[in-house]
Amino acid sequence: MGGWSRLSAKVGMGGIAWQILCPLVALIIVSNILVISIVMRQLDAQLLTVGQNKLDQISELQAVKFTSNIEELVNDVRIVSRTAPVQAIINASIYSDGEIQDGLSVKAWRAQLAKIFFEILNFKSRYDQIRLVLADGSEWLRVDRYGRDNTIRIVPADELQNKGSTSYFQAAIKTKAGSVALSNIELNREFGDITLPLNPMIRASMPLYTDGGQLFGVLIFNQSFLEGFAELRDLAGEDTNVLLGNSGGEYILHNDANKNFQFEYGRSANIVDDFPVANAILSEKADSYRAGISGVGAEEKIYSIRAINYGPDLEKDRLIVAATHHLSDVLQVRESLLKKIYLLVFLIVVIAIVLAIVISRRIAKPIKRMRDVLKDKGLNTDSNALPLSARGEVGDLARVFDKFITELSHRQNILREEVHERKGAQAALEDNNDKLIALNQEMEQFAYIVSHDLQEPLRTVASFVDLLVQHNIEQQDEQVKVFHGFIDDAIRRMRELVTGLLDFSRLGAESQSEKVDCQALVEAVCSDLRTQIEGVQAEIHYVDLPCLTGRRTELRVLFQNLISNGIKFSRKDVSPVVHISAVRQGCEWVFCVRDNGIGISDAHFDKVFSIFQRLNNRDDYEGTGIGLAHCKKIVQMHRGRIWLESCLGEGSAFYFSLRDSENE
Repeated sequence: MGGWSRLSAKVGMGGIAWQILCPLVALIIVSNILVISIVMRQLDAQLLTVGQNKLDQISELQAVKFTSNIEELVNDVRIVSRTAPVQAIINASIYSDGEIQDGLSVKAWRAQLAKIFFEILNFKSRYDQIRLVLADGSEWLRVDRYGRDNTIRIVPADELQNKGSTSYFQAAIKTKAGSVALSNIELNREFGDITLPLNPMIRASMPLYTDGGQLFGVLIFNQSFLEGFAELRDLAGEDTNVLLGNSGGEYILHNDANKNFQFEYGRSANIVDDFPVANAILSEKADSYRAGISGVGAEEKIYSIRAINYGPDLEKDRLIVAATHHLSDVLQVRESLLKKIYLLVFLIVVIAIVLAIVISRRIAKPIKRMRDVLKDKGLNTDSNALPLSARGEVGDLARVFDKFITELSHRQNILREEVHERKGAQAALEDNNDKLIALNQEMEQFAYIVSHDLQEPLRTVASFVDLLVQHNIEQQDEQVKVFHGFIDDAIRRMRELVTGLLDFSRLGAESQSEKVDCQALVEAVCSDLRTQIEGVQAEIHYVDLPCLTGRRTELRVLFQNLISNGIKFSRKDVSPVVHISAVRQGCEWVFCVRDNGIGISDAHFDKVFSIFQRLNNRDDYEGTGIGLAHCKKIVQMHRGRIWLESCLGEGSAFYFSLRDSENE
């Protein structure tokens, strides 16, 4: 850790040098890891293929070796069956000592045949015994290797046995003339007991017939597989295991002796247990044998499995040979190569680090010097202190910094002047704001005083007019009464205008924003207007109106004025229908209040929102002309806008937007 810290300090942790070094080293390491992984993957695949090909060749050679031994065994049986002693004995009366061909007795022919058997065993060590068994199953002549010290001997007559009940004898007498029957590979037995040491054996049996077609006996060769198994192992080599299974998959050759010939003892040790894919070969028909199956099995072992057909019965005369090799042995080349690659990568990384340090320090040195100068002097940095004459990007950067400092100094001076000007403007703005606040207060007071002071003269005029009328009531004619009605009507309208003006000036004066449920608010407005609604059988439709933050009293006035207008300005003989809806658009809600009334000409769209503006005759529709002016002011208080769409005789649609200050 101490060395790493010193290296970091030397290179400049967090600086340009370090930023060059880290990605470069990371790139080298990652790229080499990727290349190594790709190369190793391909190498593993090639080594695995080579190993499997080698096992395929070994298993194929073993199959060839085994079948050639069997073919040689079958040929030897056929050759011996055609020898003169065998032919003479078959056609002689072996139950007498009479003379037969060439003047030789049966005994003499028997001696010659025994000599042939003896020489064959002497010449071919894999043959264990040769016998001539008569048709009744009794051994007539037998030569084997069971003499003293395993020497070859002609078995005495008192040791000859009857083999009539054995499977290989029964199979032989059912074989057609000239054919050789092969037994299963099994352990040798004498008098029904397995001999020790264990001796795996195959028997080639050929039936012998007289010239008249009568069965004479069976010629039997016993071939031991002790030598054959050793040859198969030698052929595979020390690093390869050879396994053999019979036609049922039971092991007859395994490196674990406890698995060999377990079927002879009523137990099972099957090749399928170790190699499930072997079941595909065991289950195949005789005419569809595979060339072989190879792959990687349990315990990281590669294997090659194939079938060996060694006899005329392709279903029975079959062996399963498996050659296995441990994967680590196959991949030893890879381990050696990996060590060399790792060493090379380490050297490349070290060289890259050294080069990166040298190059990055060379690049970073003038930049670091420029940084220190700028840090110490800031905008007061002298151009001579910057590496303006440096080559490449460093010099370009220094010149850009010099230009930037000059420009920044100029802009800083301009900014100082602008700040001074803005401070003056800010002071003037604050002064104007104070004046505006005072003016608003004066305007509110003026509106209140005007409305209040105007009320008093009106009451005085109304009182004196009433006194005047009552005083001269006997002298009044119809014209005086009409004039008195005009005066009362004017006084009433004047009071309404003054009251409307006062209400207009007081909108929003003392109200505060709060959460308003527009659905509930419209429902309350409709409840207040129930008498008016029921009087003209009007229909008010509204659903799913939103909740928003606003001034509750002003919003109530807004909806009440628009709904009242929709009811008031209705067509004759048409029941008023008002629809209220709202949609969200960005940070505001856009409401629509649509009616089926008399409509408004587009020439009056701007006029309707002005205070005290009326579009209809006062006798037809009552009102002061200030309702829509209230609506416009309320909407503007909520930082929205109001507009309308209308067509004469078809109705009007008033749109207004309300900003939801809580969600803005």
